[in-house]
Amino acid sequence: MHSIQKCNQALTPNFNDNSGSRKRPMGMFAPTYANLLESWQKAHETSENACLEWNEEKASNMEKQQFEEVNLQKQMEFDEKQHAKKQEFKKEKWNCELKFKEKKFQMDLTIAVLSSSRPIVELECILTLINKK
Repeated sequence: MHSIQKCNQALTPNFNDNSGSRKRPMGMFAPTYANLLESWQKAHETSENACLEWNEEKASNMEKQQFEEVNLQKQMEFDEKQHAKKQEFKKEKWNCELKFKEKKFQMDLTIAVLSSSRPIVELECILTLINKK
C-alpha cells in the first residue's frame, strides 16, 4: 500500500469492522490534542489580528471623517464671517458714497445759488436750508 492510502485509511473510521468499534487513527497520522489546540490558537490569533487591523482601520477612517467634518465646519464659519465682512464693507462703501453725493449736491446747489442773481437775503435763506440737510 502506498503511504497516501495508509494515511487516508488511518484517518478514516472503518465502519465495516465486525467488532462493532471504529478504528482510530494511529501513530503519526493521528491529530493530537496539542496539534488541534495549536491549530485553533493560530486560527484564533489570525482572526484576532485581522479584527484588530480592521478596528484600527475603522478608527483611522472615523478620525479622518471627524477631522474632515471639523475642517468643513471651520471653513463654513470662516466663509460666513468673510461674507459678513464683505456685506459690512459694501454697506460702509454705500454710506460713504451716499454722503459724498449729498455733499457734492450741496456744493453744486450752493454754487448755483451763489451764481444766481437773487438778492443776498434770499440766498442766505436758501444756503441755510441746504446746510441743515
